Amino acid sequence: MPQPTYFSMRTRLLLPALLALPLLGAAQQHSGVSRKVNDLYDNESLLPVDNNRIYGSPFLERSWQTATVHLVGNMASTTTMLRYDIYRQELRVRRPQGDSVVVPLNRIAEFTLVGPVRRFLCLPAATLPAEVGGGCGEVLAETPQLQVLKFWRKAIIKESVGNGTYSLSSTRDVLEESTRLYLRWPADGRLIAVKPKRSSLQQALAGQPAALAALKARKGNILSEADLVAAVQDLAPTITASR
Repeated sequence: MPQPTYFSMRTRLLLPALLALPLLGAAQQHSGVSRKVNDLYDNESLLPVDNNRIYGSPFLERSWQTATVHLVGNMASTTTMLRYDIYRQELRVRRPQGDSVVVPLNRIAEFTLVGPVRRFLCLPAATLPAEVGGGCGEVLAETPQLQVLKFWRKAIIKESVGNGTYSLSSTRDVLEESTRLYLRWPADGRLIAVKPKRSSLQQALAGQPAALAALKARKGNILSEADLVAAVQDLAPTITASR
């Protein structure tokens, strides 16, 4: 059996070493925010730097999740407890002491939540469309030729509050969730925005005559993410590996 190299052993030990630190540099840059968010993991509100209350959770999931993490440069996995902060686009990893540290996304190649299984690819911000920015795309479908990725975002909006028409002028800040879907060609890393519509998939597959012909002949509507995933999987054999 081949022996692990110094580099692979060092990379495999990197995440546990980070978890032993009091705080990562990324967390120190907004330590006040980090402390407040740590205190509100089981709460539905987030307190930002200016101490104004914002309603809604910044996280993808409501609780800590067991996950396997692969660091950039080595695909050896580490199992840990984490939460994906999609408001700040940070990965928070729980330490044995019960608190957490921020692991910068540029150090993460991918992570997979294990129950239920959800896999996320963390891509460099420079390779992503401007409207996505840095972040991790959830893999909804993956074939050798093509992937369907779903990017999650949360932004602060104003929401009207009150039970009657006279209180509509009262507002509060809330976190609103949004998602974007993309086709990604793993061979060259290109991303094309797509919606769960036949016309959108047809436009995204421009330059793929065999795939377009197969899509035209394919029966069934494309009205949901599940429909889009099924269509991409059906069309995969007709799609070339680079756009």
